[in-house]
Amino acid sequence: MLRLASWVLVALASLLLASCAVEEPAAPAPTTAAHAPTTSASQLQGLTASVYQSRMDVAAGQVEAQLTNGSGIGFTVRRLSLESTGFRSPMTSGLSGIMIGPGRVVDLPVPLGGAVCAGDSLAYEVHLDYELDDGRTGTVVVPASDQGGRMADLHAAQCLASEADTVATLTLTGPPEERELAGTLVADLTVAVAPAGGTGELELVRVRNTTLLQFVDPDTGERQPDGHPVAVTVAGGDNPSTIVLTVVPACCDAHAIADDKQGTRFRVDVRLDGREGTVTVAAPEVTTALYGFVQRACAG
Repeated sequence: MLRLASWVLVALASLLLASCAVEEPAAPAPTTAAHAPTTSASQLQGLTASVYQSRMDVAAGQVEAQLTNGSGIGFTVRRLSLESTGFRSPMTSGLSGIMIGPGRVVDLPVPLGGAVCAGDSLAYEVHLDYELDDGRTGTVVVPASDQGGRMADLHAAQCLASEADTVATLTLTGPPEERELAGTLVADLTVAVAPAGGTGELELVRVRNTTLLQFVDPDTGERQPDGHPVAVTVAGGDNPSTIVLTVVPACCDAHAIADDKQGTRFRVDVRLDGREGTVTVAAPEVTTALYGFVQRACAG
C-alpha cells in the first residue's frame, strides 16, 4: 500500500507541474519598414509615359522619356530607365532627384541604345524608382508610347544602316579643300567608299543638304537645292573609291550658325536590295574646319 500511495503522489505532482507550465510566446512576425519599396503601381495610378526624339537629341544620341503625372500626388524620380524590345536595354537616364507634381509633364533624356534588329514587334517600358511627397518609395513599370512613330523610324534606319555597313562604309576623310569657283569660295569634301565584303549591292542615290551647307555643281557652282545626286552602286567585293562633294554655306545668318547642331552630319539616301533608307556620314574631326570655312565664305 505504501508503494501504491507513493506512485499516486508522484503522478499527481507531475500533473500539477504540467498544468502550471507557461506557454512561450510565438516569435513576432518580421516588421516592414514604414517606407519600404513597393512594386505596386497603385500609388501612382494615372502616370503615363511616352518616348520621342527632338532635333537637339539627334546630335546627342539620345531620346526623351516623357512622364505625365496624372495621379493626385507628387513624386521625385530616384532612377529612370527605358527598356525596349528594339534597342539594347536598359537605357538609363543620368538625371535623378527630379520632382514631378500632380498634372506636370516632364521630359528626361535617355541615351539611345543600339538597335536590336532580330524580331518584329517594338515595345517600350519606363522603369521608375520614385519617392512620393509623403515619403513612401516604390518602383513602377509604365508602358510607353512612341510619339509620332519616331522610335520605329530610328529602329528601321539603324537596322538598314547596319546592313549597309556590311556591304560598304562611307567616311569623310581629311579637311575640306577650299577654292574659288565662279567668284565664290567653295569647299571640296572627299568621301571614302570602302567595300566591306558583304553580299548584296548598295546604291548611293543622293547626299542631302544640311542646315549649314548646301551642295553645288563642282564645275559651274550652281546650287543644288535637292542635294547632290550620286548614282553610284557598290558591291561588297568592289575596289575602294572616293566621291568629291562641293559645298557652300546654306545661309550666313550668325544666329542660325551659332545654334547649328546638325550641319556637319551628311545624310546619304541609299537603296539596299530594293529597300530605301538613309546612312549618316558624320565628321566630328573636321567639324571645326567646316565652321571656319562657313565663316570665311560668309565674310567674303
